[in-house]
Amino acid sequence: MKYAGFWKYALWATALVCSGMASATPLPQGWQIRPSNAEDMARGLPSALQTPELAKDGSRLPGVEMVVDLPFSQVLPVVVDALRPLGPLRDELELRSLSTMSDGWGSVLLSRRPELAAQLVRQVDLPKLQEYVREGALAESEVPERLADLERTLRFQSGGERMAPLTERYKYWTGSIKRDHGLRGNSTSIAIASVRQLDSVFGRPATAIHLTRNDEFPNPDNNFIGQLRGLANFDVFGAHAPSRLARNSVPEAMFRPVFEALSQLPGANLQLGLSAEHWQVPVATKPLALVREPKLTLPQPNAKEIQAQVLLPIKAMDNFLVMADGGVLLIRSHPQALMHWTPAPGNQPQVVWTPSDFFTKGLLSRDPSGQSAYLAVNRQLVRFDVATQKLATHPIVFKSSREVDKYIDYFHLGDGVPMAYDHSYRDKRDTFDVWQPTTQPAGDGAPWTFEKRFASLRQDMIREPARGNRQIKPVRWDGEVPGFWVEDLYGLAELDARTGKVLRVVRLPRRFGEVDPHDDSGMAQWTPEPFGSAKGGWIGVGFVLIEGQRRTPGVHVVDIASGKVRYSLTLPGQDSLGTAAASPDGRLLALATGSRDNAAVLWDLQTGRSLTLRSDKTGCSDLKQLQWTPSGDLLVGRCWNGLLGWDVPSNG
Repeated sequence: MKYAGFWKYALWATALVCSGMASATPLPQGWQIRPSNAEDMARGLPSALQTPELAKDGSRLPGVEMVVDLPFSQVLPVVVDALRPLGPLRDELELRSLSTMSDGWGSVLLSRRPELAAQLVRQVDLPKLQEYVREGALAESEVPERLADLERTLRFQSGGERMAPLTERYKYWTGSIKRDHGLRGNSTSIAIASVRQLDSVFGRPATAIHLTRNDEFPNPDNNFIGQLRGLANFDVFGAHAPSRLARNSVPEAMFRPVFEALSQLPGANLQLGLSAEHWQVPVATKPLALVREPKLTLPQPNAKEIQAQVLLPIKAMDNFLVMADGGVLLIRSHPQALMHWTPAPGNQPQVVWTPSDFFTKGLLSRDPSGQSAYLAVNRQLVRFDVATQKLATHPIVFKSSREVDKYIDYFHLGDGVPMAYDHSYRDKRDTFDVWQPTTQPAGDGAPWTFEKRFASLRQDMIREPARGNRQIKPVRWDGEVPGFWVEDLYGLAELDARTGKVLRVVRLPRRFGEVDPHDDSGMAQWTPEPFGSAKGGWIGVGFVLIEGQRRTPGVHVVDIASGKVRYSLTLPGQDSLGTAAASPDGRLLALATGSRDNAAVLWDLQTGRSLTLRSDKTGCSDLKQLQWTPSGDLLVGRCWNGLLGWDVPSNG
């Protein structure tokens, strides 16, 4: 920068401040002009950039917004004239569409014109929802709810697809003044101003003015001496001092001329704000009719207690199955193995199969009669027959044109025979893929082929940000049922068992997170997978309600025929729900936390009454799993150090 230019600028700024002291328009309450702060000067801010600056409540501002109730054509010349003494002005005037407005002012637009949100959703999202209905990813009855959800959660995204219908034009001007400072011009400042037409936002003539100055200057810690200090404390993994520093501010010499000039205009009604958010108004929204809080059923305080008996002392088991003959299959955690135990004095579990590779997840299941058991891990399927006490293994082969995830998940639909599922995100459409086994091979060691049953687009419809997991979960059944039920973000959905298209939906009360009067969606964490009772005619869906630091876990028991919640059973004072087990007739439901206190409760779903399941006399450590015998006469629990049994009275 030339010295003459610098002194001309400095003298002009000084004259402006001095001559305007007596007649300066007072700033609104909380706004001040303050000298450059000591922190910036300590960072090496050059003296040429140490100018009085605009502050709010004592804090320096990186920028300021001003709004006047005047037309753009009247405001722009005033702003340009006020800035011109600062130096040569490079500017540009554009005509833009509202869809490209900044996110800040776009949010103000939607808050002040709420009818636009409904229009945008109906123009952009409704056609997509109607296409989802045609594809079977969405039920027709869900469309009004989805539209309301989308309208409520709509956020302005500049240039986004949803904003495309906002084609109305507005005028936008931006200008900048660049200056070099110092003997070598190593420091620079760029004063930046913008003027934005806001008639469409406020519904009347209105204009916004944004002011800021960007300063860049050498970092004193990056000079020769600073580099020597850095070498003395060199850390190859540490952050290194940048060669230049930057900051933004609103210098008085830039702000005051614009503020004074605009304040003098008749009818200006000048307002100051830190950002566009200052002019955003709260959006009045009404809770959706279908949003409802669950009515919780707590255990009875003086309920009858049932004490467990030790069945088998054994440690480090990850899973178990009780079969029709009373025998038990167990999965040992280390070294991994499938074991079989016959209850008899002196008998110990025997290893019947060991995996070739370590597995982290899989499925151990049985048929309703307890005559056949299946273990599916990695790409192996093991079948155990109670009548013959024989075991057969089959490598799983997926009939697919492309590689199937090695760590695919397994489940079954009530007959015990494993099926597989995953969530495909490899194509432009997200799908929930289900694989079913073909006819069981006759010989031991023969491959068992799995072919794709369907790829449901229901998963593609669930793309919005959600509380918790948004991946669809299949319901696990204890007996065969028609249809195919899944839990998703919004509740339960019945899919066509052949095509995966949506047949029916059941919206559920809140399952996860804190109370939101506008949203009850979201799948719970820290609960068992959804499970169903074929004979009881209900589905159990886990929930964890949160209030501050307190969690309330439990299970919604949903009647399949009516779609209504029979009970929302809960274990208050606990953090999670580790396991749940329905009796074979669907009349009883046992819940346990899976934590060290071994809290467990048994509910009679016909009466709503509860029993307390005690295990303190057994020395049980960490009650992790509950399961009924196929006959339903005994409830078995797995602790870290053994198996327990509760002899449940026939009348509950």
